[in-house]
Amino acid sequence: MKKTVPYLFTLSIIFVVSMSFVVLSDDGKAGFTGSPGELVCNNCHNTFTINSGGGSVYISSTNMTNWQYVPGQVYNMQVTVKKIGVSLFGVGLEALTPSNTNAGTITVTSTAKAQLKNANVSSVLRSNLVHKLNGGADPDSSVFTFNWTAPATNVGNVTFYFAGIAANSNGNNSGDYVYNSSRVITPFISTSIEEQSNVPFLTSINYNASDRKVEVNTNSEKTQTATIEFFDLSGKKVFAENGIIINVGQSTNQVDVSSILKSGIYIVNIRTEEFSQSKRIPIIF
Repeated sequence: MKKTVPYLFTLSIIFVVSMSFVVLSDDGKAGFTGSPGELVCNNCHNTFTINSGGGSVYISSTNMTNWQYVPGQVYNMQVTVKKIGVSLFGVGLEALTPSNTNAGTITVTSTAKAQLKNANVSSVLRSNLVHKLNGGADPDSSVFTFNWTAPATNVGNVTFYFAGIAANSNGNNSGDYVYNSSRVITPFISTSIEEQSNVPFLTSINYNASDRKVEVNTNSEKTQTATIEFFDLSGKKVFAENGIIINVGQSTNQVDVSSILKSGIYIVNIRTEEFSQSKRIPIIF
């Protein structure tokens, strides 16, 4: 009996230490941003309805203009989780292409607050920015900073999916508020052909009001296949004509937009595998 008491006491100590370790190592979990194929943090922190209680989570940047990216450019980013009266916050964030794979590269700059972890979703490893233990211990709001290097080429729209937790610091998942949102980043489109005049390909993009067609004049050294895309001024793609053959030398291609577009100002972009050029033009019917 005398030997049993110390033994049981030792087991109790191990159990307590073990349980304390689980609580104290509760870093952020990857794969809970609300992106396609993922859950959100309220799968576990489910006391309150998601996006309730007056808090918020949002993304911002100090050097990105109009939420457009230039391939290969590095952007200074922040994701902020906010709720007045709360002093502990958590975060999860990822950037995905239209095919839901990693878009660009995330580099943590607030290394004392956040880290990178991977989530395996449909056999694809998605890189997540998540909080460290007590990394979001700030009054009323916490800002997690990171750099995002845009993809090396134009991959189309990139979507940032992110979620935040406003925690009550009780050591478990109850009583916490969860917020989530997303932000679409569109490829930068030049508004002037002169800005890319070093590419000896495109000679002009015009709208022919008499036959309601957009006319693209080119001068190419080889036969190429191109896509002509139409974007409204918010950056939303409204129409695309694929498989256009660009012949050697000077040639003209026309796109009939009379039954597709409304009158307005559009950014018309022509791209091949080797280049992309754009021009802002008015289309009036």
